[in-house]
Amino acid sequence: PSVVAVCPRWRPAPLHPFAAMACCGIREGAESPAAASPAAVASTPPSPCCPASGLGPAVEPEGYEPKGSMQDLGGISCYVVGQGTSAVVVAHDVFGLRSGRTRQICDELAAALSVYVVAPVFWDNEGCCGGERSATAISEAMGCPGQQRSDGVWSSMMKIKSAVYHAPSWYRQLKTTKWDAVGPKLHDQILPVLKGWGVGKIGVLGFCWGGWVAFKSSCSEQLCCAVSCHPSQVDLCGLHSDNFRQVCEDIKCPQMVLSAGDDKKDTKTGGLAEKVLSTKAFGGDCVFKTFDDMKHGWVNRGELTNPTVARDYKEAYDLFVGFFQKHLS
Repeated sequence: PSVVAVCPRWRPAPLHPFAAMACCGIREGAESPAAASPAAVASTPPSPCCPASGLGPAVEPEGYEPKGSMQDLGGISCYVVGQGTSAVVVAHDVFGLRSGRTRQICDELAAALSVYVVAPVFWDNEGCCGGERSATAISEAMGCPGQQRSDGVWSSMMKIKSAVYHAPSWYRQLKTTKWDAVGPKLHDQILPVLKGWGVGKIGVLGFCWGGWVAFKSSCSEQLCCAVSCHPSQVDLCGLHSDNFRQVCEDIKCPQMVLSAGDDKKDTKTGGLAEKVLSTKAFGGDCVFKTFDDMKHGWVNRGELTNPTVARDYKEAYDLFVGFFQKHLS
């Protein structure tokens, strides 16, 4: 168990080697998580696959009620909403299925496109993504944007301790969840179920970690298209000793990549991914756009009370809805 030291400024003592990551946003000399502003806390990277200035976790919108339900698809727990002859598989970010607007976007996509939208829990239960205890512990300690915090000091300290305890499994699973573990869940377990439902065309929408899923799954003939929002492909390829250029070379369907200003240059407009994909037969159908004013995570976790974030969120949403309408019709 980890020990949390108390000092006059109420900062945790990062005795555990993963404490700094577990308590992202709580820096040396910072205020307690209960007192720190959500914006300050959210400005710290939640994982090694995100840029240093990326947004942290966010709770689901206040008052949000899911339109879909959790279902078992080939042994994989998935959030399923809508119906149709096409489908969009949504790949969550490092904070899992209930990260920010992820499920709300699923609901809206299903209605806008008249398709099935399926959001699988890709990580095993002990990881942050899909692991409710780990995800909740880390998110609570970080103080999600939009989350009302009225905790006392002791409660805050216990949440930090819980986050520190769960952080090792969170990082370990991020590092060890390679494509040979993720790919079969999608291609061998989930997609056959969708085909059995009469689904013909399938696309993927990925956020952050899910952008890596979008690229890797697009190396299969089973997909028609994919969208990556504030993608983490470059860092994850490095983490898994994968060749990013080769991944781009292996892609077999049109891509839309919507990058934030602080994302890696290789996935931005004019970067390596666009250069490689532009040489393919479907290159003219690929779309790359960089939202220079945005931070990594803005599409599903940015605060829409900020007019600039709201503006760019709407533009990104309209872009990928139009992209899916074109390729899934």
